[in-house]
Amino acid sequence: MISRGFSCTGSQTMFGFHGLLRSSINDAFIDKPWPGVVQMLKPYLNPIWGDRRQKIVFIGADPMDEGKIRAELDACLIDSRVFAPELWRNLPDPFATWDRRAA
Repeated sequence: MISRGFSCTGSQTMFGFHGLLRSSINDAFIDKPWPGVVQMLKPYLNPIWGDRRQKIVFIGADPMDEGKIRAELDACLIDSRVFAPELWRNLPDPFATWDRRAA
C-alpha cells in the first residue's frame, strides 16, 4: 500500500507519492535498521486499517492562536446529517493517478 501526500509551505505545493504505508512492510525489515520503531508506532496502528492516519502541522510565527485555528478548522467539517459520500463518488478526480507504477 502506498502513502499519498499533500504538502504546502508558503507558495510551494506538492501532491504525490510519499512512500509505503507502514502496515505494508514486514516488522523485521523495519526493526533491523531502526530498532524500536515498530514498538514506537504501535499506538498509531488501527487494528483494521493499520497506520493510515492524517496529520496537519502549522508552522508560523508566535503567537499562533490555537483556539482560533481549531474553530476555523471545525467550521470546515461536514455535518453528519448531510454527510453523503455516495453523492461525491462520481465527481471528477482532480489529482493525477495514484497508481504506484506511476509514482
